[in-house]
Amino acid sequence: MEGYFKREKDKNYLIFERELEEESYKYKMLRYNKISVFLDCRIYCMDNVTRVQYDISSKQSLQRICEKKHLNEQQFRKILGAMQKLIQELGRYFLRLDEVFLKPEYIYADMETFEIFFCYYPHKETTQAEEEFHSLAEYLINHLDYEDKQVIEQGYALYRYTLQENYDILKCIQKTLGQQKKQENFQQKLEEGLPEVYEDEVYEYSQEKSALHNSKVAESGFFNQIMNRFKGEVKAVKTSDLEKEKWNMESVVEIEEQEEERYGHTMLLKEVQGKAMHYLVCLSEGGYQDFTLDKFPYVIGKGKEWADGVIPHELVSRIHAQFEEESGEVFITDLNSTNGTGVNDELLEANQTMQLKSGDIIHFSEVYYRFV
Repeated sequence: MEGYFKREKDKNYLIFERELEEESYKYKMLRYNKISVFLDCRIYCMDNVTRVQYDISSKQSLQRICEKKHLNEQQFRKILGAMQKLIQELGRYFLRLDEVFLKPEYIYADMETFEIFFCYYPHKETTQAEEEFHSLAEYLINHLDYEDKQVIEQGYALYRYTLQENYDILKCIQKTLGQQKKQENFQQKLEEGLPEVYEDEVYEYSQEKSALHNSKVAESGFFNQIMNRFKGEVKAVKTSDLEKEKWNMESVVEIEEQEEERYGHTMLLKEVQGKAMHYLVCLSEGGYQDFTLDKFPYVIGKGKEWADGVIPHELVSRIHAQFEEESGEVFITDLNSTNGTGVNDELLEANQTMQLKSGDIIHFSEVYYRFV
C-alpha cells in the first residue's frame, strides 16, 4: 500500500485512498481526537472514495533524514521515546499498533525539534507489528552515528531484544532506554575500580557484545568494522586491573572513509573527477551564493547542519530540495518544502522529481537560480 503526495497552498499532505464504506469508530477516533504522536489528518468521503489526508508540512520522513545524516544518540532516543508514547496512546483509544506504519518512509520528524510523528491508517495492509518493528530496529542500527559508542551499543541492544521469540515491543523499548543508565553505572565502576564489579557482571556485559556480534545484522561490512572497534573492549578481568579502554581513532577514520564510499553520505572527490560539473547561478538579489554541484545527492536548504548548499532566506525550508544524478542526467526533487520548489513555470508537488536541462530556472520559494 502506497500513499501519494499533494501540495495545497502552504501545506503538504500524504494521502491514502480506498473505496467508500461505512465510517468505523477508528475513523471517528481520528476525526474527533488529536492524538499527539499521530500526524494531523483530515478525512473526506466523496465520489465513492474515502480519503485520509495527513499534514506533513515542515516535516521530513525518517528515511529522508537518514539518507543525509546518521542519527545521534539524542535523535535515536527521541524515536524510541515517541514509540513508547505511541503504544500508550493506542491503548487509550483502543487502537492497534498493526495499523501504524513503522516503515522509515512513513515516520516523520519536525526538522526544528526532531519531534516524531506516526501515520495511523485504519486500512493499512496488516503486518505483525513485531515484524515491522524488528525491521525498523535493523534499519536504525544501519543509520546510527558510528562515532558515538553509546548510541551504537543502544542500537544493538534494541535489535537484540527484537530477535527474541514473542518479544514485547514496549518492554523492548523500555529496556533499551534504560540501557544508558546501566552503561553509565558499569563504566563508573570500571573507572573507580569498585569492588562491586565482579566477573559475573563483566561476563554479562561481554555476553551482550557477543550476542550482538553474532547476530545476522553483524554480517554486513559496516557492522563488522564497528564490532572490530569493540573487539577486546570487555573481558573477564580481576577488579585490580579493570580499566577503561580508549577508542582507536585511526580505525574510526578508516571506517568513515569506507562508509562514505559505500553509502554515499559524502561522495568522494575522486568519484566526480572527469564528470561534467553543474552549477546553480543565483539570479536573485540579496547576496546569495552560487553553488557547484560537486557531489550527489546535493541538498539545498537553510539548515546548515543538513544542507550542502545553504540559502539563508526565511521562506526556504531547512531541507528544501535535492539534486541527484542518474546516467549523466540531473534531477531535482522537492523535499516536502513549505513554500515550494519550481522549475521554470511549474511548481513541483511535495516530493515530486523532475529532470533538469541546462538553462532551467529554478526557484526555492522566492530565491531564483539558473541551472547550468
